[in-house]
Amino acid sequence: MTKRFWTIALTFGLPWTIIMIVINLIIKDGPILGIVVSTLMGGIVAGLLFAWMMQYTAKRLFKRITIETADNEEIIKEGGANHFKGKEGVGGKLLLTDKRLIFKSHKFNIQNHQDNFDLGQVEKLQVTKTCKFLENGLTLELKNGDRHKFIVDEPADWMEKIMNQQQLSS
Repeated sequence: MTKRFWTIALTFGLPWTIIMIVINLIIKDGPILGIVVSTLMGGIVAGLLFAWMMQYTAKRLFKRITIETADNEEIIKEGGANHFKGKEGVGGKLLLTDKRLIFKSHKFNIQNHQDNFDLGQVEKLQVTKTCKFLENGLTLELKNGDRHKFIVDEPADWMEKIMNQQQLSS
């Protein structure tokens, strides 16, 4: 199981468990230790099931997204990503080739789109935190001043690979 799996499990399971312990202590009669232990076990199971469902669903959606590349383009890296359009984190696939970065959304979004970013137009890259503690953000600043924020697994690896491709192409 990956670091992402455990992050999802804890991010969902821990708050759920705490909330359910408080609710069960308020509405149930019986020994406090029994209520806490049973709710804690339920929270662990809920967190693990939620993480498994998220990864299973993401893999199925990810496989259905096809991104067309030119015959002379080499794919360097690809992975699931969210691209922020306003307040919506649009889910989809991020693809790095030797020439550009491409994001294509899956069909279950409100703002379906595909964006292409020529690597020569990327001015600045930065790994960022989401929710003030998850280091899974990647921000692109283009030479025209536009900023694009993504959530990806291993943002530092994405940044390194993008920068390597920029150096190779210049």
